[in-house]
Amino acid sequence: MEYLNVCIAQLNLRVGDVKGNTDKILEVWSHEDKKAHIVVFPELSISGYPPQDLLFDRGFLKSCREELERIVKFSESLNSIAVVGVPYYDKDLFNSLVVVGKGKVFGIYHKTFLPNYSVFDEKRYFRSGNKPFILSINGVKLGFSVCEDIWHPDGWERYYALCGAEVLININASPYYVNKYRFKEGFLKARAQDNLAYVVYVNLVGAQDELVFDGRSLVIDPEGRIILRAKAFEEDVKTVSLPVSKVRSKRLMDLRLREKKVECANFEETWDQRTLEYQQAQVEESPEEEEDIYRALLLGLKDYFFKNNFKKAVLGLSGGIDSALVACLGVDALGKENVVGVFMPSAYTSQESKEYVLELSKNLGIELLIYPIDEIFETYKRTFKSSELSVAEENLQARIRANLLFYLSNKHGWLVLSTSNKSESAVGYTTIYGDMAGGFAPIKDVYKTLVYKLARYRNSIKPDIPEGLFTRPPTAELRPNQTDQDTLPPYPVLDKILELYIEEGYTFEEIVKEGFERELVKKVLEMLRKAEYKRKQAPIGTKITKRAFGSDWRMPLVNFWEK
Repeated sequence: MEYLNVCIAQLNLRVGDVKGNTDKILEVWSHEDKKAHIVVFPELSISGYPPQDLLFDRGFLKSCREELERIVKFSESLNSIAVVGVPYYDKDLFNSLVVVGKGKVFGIYHKTFLPNYSVFDEKRYFRSGNKPFILSINGVKLGFSVCEDIWHPDGWERYYALCGAEVLININASPYYVNKYRFKEGFLKARAQDNLAYVVYVNLVGAQDELVFDGRSLVIDPEGRIILRAKAFEEDVKTVSLPVSKVRSKRLMDLRLREKKVECANFEETWDQRTLEYQQAQVEESPEEEEDIYRALLLGLKDYFFKNNFKKAVLGLSGGIDSALVACLGVDALGKENVVGVFMPSAYTSQESKEYVLELSKNLGIELLIYPIDEIFETYKRTFKSSELSVAEENLQARIRANLLFYLSNKHGWLVLSTSNKSESAVGYTTIYGDMAGGFAPIKDVYKTLVYKLARYRNSIKPDIPEGLFTRPPTAELRPNQTDQDTLPPYPVLDKILELYIEEGYTFEEIVKEGFERELVKKVLEMLRKAEYKRKQAPIGTKITKRAFGSDWRMPLVNFWEK
């Protein structure tokens, strides 16, 4: 045949909703059947990703198998082939890719390389596969793999190419962090060029707990050129025609694949006699960095909120930049009618803060509730016979505010959004059961310096955040004339030290060699260590960096290591 029509079905699927996910798969497959020879869905598309300890529930696994059987039965009415992902039990449990069509299963491929780092824990659940799978459609050979398999230079791709596969199909649930897609595109281009084949990379989109899946599925030609890129952070279904003559011409002129021989296993064959219309490729542009991060945060919040069936979100508005950014995220992700702001002033709250809160809430069009906390605060002080203003009294104010927010949550079923950022939670400059409390923390993985950049980006779209918040010194306003820098180094300095240690894995001495004062680095890393107990009790929030506080970060609470 002259070309193979491949459909990438980049879908937002729900963990545990095996029937709903299957319904969606069948709907998309039916719609694309008239255009495509093969329709490819993401990793574990039937179960949703990551299913985690649902995989220990034999009833859940049984339901996944039943939905796979429903897909097989449904395929009797279609002409094309589908590739779906499913947890597949066969004497042991595998993370599997199943090729289905014409009322039968053509083959099952079990994921070979199981990631067990960062947010991944696949060796807890799955057994590694050890066999390849090749399918021929109208004489065009396709080799299949799952996610991590293609990350390894010694994966199945070279074997497939040596056995004549012209198209390499890889299904994924690859979580987002900043600029990860650039790295992925780089090595996927290398797989295409090295193997003189098309690479079809289909990724999940959506959010699950702390993870965001950014989509950006790809098709790359044998010369390493991206000929299709799906949208970022959105569902996208695209069909593209792959001229197989390009592969055959390249292989005639490039001798590398002739240098090595392998024993090729038998492969399945199927024929599609239809003459399908040629489908032009489309390459979507990826957003610039601030927009990219902002959209990741929006998707993380939106999916957590709606997939958990919340009706409204509530957050404390302090007159600071953090709560302003979270309010904008709430409005943009959930709609202004679903966001409630609460202003809870104390005797230490400035008139400036009040004006900023009123201006912000008016600009965003959200409901604003005002509950002064002075009377409650004084009642506590009388109860404890306290006349001083120590750290305990400062933190008491934050905890009073958290109590009010959770009263509203409990009363109305609202989701409390924490406004705490990564810089604060890293060094413990946040009150446990106070300002760090919440049901979801949208900017949990966002350093303070990035908060300002994202706020500036948001204002470039619509200037809802008062301009004064960009120049005002950060303050918790828990005592008179307080600023964050009374306790912390300037945020650009603090954030760089934290980033080098947390994300880049620098040692104490290596950070000092970057030009930072030894005593300052020691202080910051000691604050990081001491705040571990707080972070263990923090709400989840969207991961956007290589190493977020959550599944990425597994430090002991009792820790005697001295930096």
